[in-house]
Amino acid sequence: MARLPYVLIVAAHVSALRAVSARLSRPPRDKLAPPRRQKTALRGDYLDSLDTNGGAKDQGFFLRNRTPLLFGALVTQKVLADVVTDYTRRAGSYSGATVSMLSEVAKFPVLVAAICAFAGGAKELKPITKRAATDTPMKIAWIAGAYAAQNVLYFAALGRISAASYQVLSQSKMIFTAGLAVTMLGERLGLRQLAALAALLGGSVLVQLAEMGGGLTGGGGGSEALLGGGFAVLGALLSAVPNVWYEKLLKTPGEDEWARNIQVTVWIFSWIAASQLWTAVSAVRAGVAGAADPFGSLPNFGKALIGSMDGITPAVWLVVFLKSLNGILIPATLKYAGNIVYLYAKPTSIVCTALASAIYSGVAPPATFCAGAGLVIWSMLNFKKK
Repeated sequence: MARLPYVLIVAAHVSALRAVSARLSRPPRDKLAPPRRQKTALRGDYLDSLDTNGGAKDQGFFLRNRTPLLFGALVTQKVLADVVTDYTRRAGSYSGATVSMLSEVAKFPVLVAAICAFAGGAKELKPITKRAATDTPMKIAWIAGAYAAQNVLYFAALGRISAASYQVLSQSKMIFTAGLAVTMLGERLGLRQLAALAALLGGSVLVQLAEMGGGLTGGGGGSEALLGGGFAVLGALLSAVPNVWYEKLLKTPGEDEWARNIQVTVWIFSWIAASQLWTAVSAVRAGVAGAADPFGSLPNFGKALIGSMDGITPAVWLVVFLKSLNGILIPATLKYAGNIVYLYAKPTSIVCTALASAIYSGVAPPATFCAGAGLVIWSMLNFKKK
């Protein structure tokens, strides 16, 4: 009987799978007609699958199956990143700031690969980088600061709550985003959207109660779970605020999304680096044993910049790699599969993460978690509907 409520998640998810199946069965609309080649490929529109007469070339396996492949890759990346992070946080101790720094460093080559693949090829690297350096780079600083704080909170939350609960609670950003859209952008919410937000709030409360009672890991819950849930919701708030402003910025005519992506990555790296250096300087001033002045020598500066490497196991390096893949999987999914597939990847990852967490922890999801996750999934599937 303990496993019976888990059917609620599967039942709530059937409509999502049907919608994805319908999406997978038809070709992307932007590929039906050959686009006109642009001198500057800001949106990354390629003619690689078209011949000079506008007809379709013989497509390879990836192009023929790009939608299901990208959908599966995005869900797998999200599930593995959260589950492996949860495992490493419980198995040992390491600095979340250090892993965040390593992840940002790993994003630079991934971003270069994404520009080469989706933004017009290697010839666009120089002009896009130049635009990133000259096109109001300070405008993006506070957005990156919020994202940097969210990255650190991610590691603070996981280990205190399960990966599945983190994914559910992090969807509370829909509530903050909706509130900001109403107050900042003047948008109006319909009855269906209000009902979806109410379901999201109720589901989040149920999931938090499940975590405080032991959650999906069979842990002690209590105050640690409450603190972890608080970190997850705070991270959702810190992502919602810049998301609204950043989306509005990118929709401005003439904006180069790839130049902005470079700016965001550089600024996140800079904010975390500043935090690491401040921590090292504070340790020196406090007289902590073994603390070295980061500005005393180049090796000291490098060690302070990266932070403590204690506890960085191969599993943690896997987390670094998985987190860095966001820079190429998200734009690839949006370009070749569409926004609908990207949206349905989120509830799918919640279900898959719950299954993975139950398998590796050996603890069946409690009824309160199943009910809460079901409400959140229903909310996610209905919020965008008119």
